[in-house]
Amino acid sequence: MGDNVTVKISRQRHELILKVIVYSVSVVLTFMTLYPFLMMLQDFTGFRANNPARILKVLPQRCQELVAFFKSRVVTGFINSVIVAACSTFLNVYFSALTAHSIFAYKWKMRKAFSNFILALMMIPNIVATAGFIQLAYRFHVNNSLALLILPAIATPISVVFMRLYLESSFSLELMDSARIDGAGEFRIFNQIVLPILKPAIATQAIFGLANSWNETFLPLVLNIEEEKKTLPVILILNYAKGENTIPMFVTTIPLVIAFLFLSRHIVEGVQLGSVKM
Repeated sequence: MGDNVTVKISRQRHELILKVIVYSVSVVLTFMTLYPFLMMLQDFTGFRANNPARILKVLPQRCQELVAFFKSRVVTGFINSVIVAACSTFLNVYFSALTAHSIFAYKWKMRKAFSNFILALMMIPNIVATAGFIQLAYRFHVNNSLALLILPAIATPISVVFMRLYLESSFSLELMDSARIDGAGEFRIFNQIVLPILKPAIATQAIFGLANSWNETFLPLVLNIEEEKKTLPVILILNYAKGENTIPMFVTTIPLVIAFLFLSRHIVEGVQLGSVKM
């Protein structure tokens, strides 16, 4: 009896230590994630703990800077970034899902070799493929185009692999057979059955894809030389290099925050659905 009590106390002690470690790490990671946003908010509002009234002086100035930003030519870069990020993210998740579905749902020759080829592409550094892409763009004189920043995002290997693994764990091929019996075509099956099931995977890849596309600086800096084709990160770099700071920093995070708030709901729904299935 005494041994059981001792074992129970020891187990509770280990669980308590584990909880303390987990909560401590979570608090540290949360602070590290929120700290840049807090600093950005503090810089925008001008808040100081030793001088709270400074907000009343700084906020009107920040509002004037914001109005000036949307009236300046710099807003063209913001619009270009929105267009590139939105289009590349949409094409990325759609064609990656379509590719993953074709590998998972259909039996065709060289399917396994094609799947292994996609896995191998994940090991190739992006700079290797980017160098050849830049050479082609300048050779055919098709640079200074937003389309060149959108097309490389179609069906990235990591998105294809992620969605294929998600389909293997959550999708039943019997649904496709039932839909075919009801007279549905292959594209209708994909758009109306497969895509809704892939919502959590699509939302996850959309967040990462949007962040990568929004923060991309190398390709836009090298390919788009014309002023009206530059994206916001490039304009930020050039302005800071010139000693200018005409862009309120929080403006650069607005699309990412909105996208995360919109897409995180689908990720949570997918986690809840997975827990119910288990």
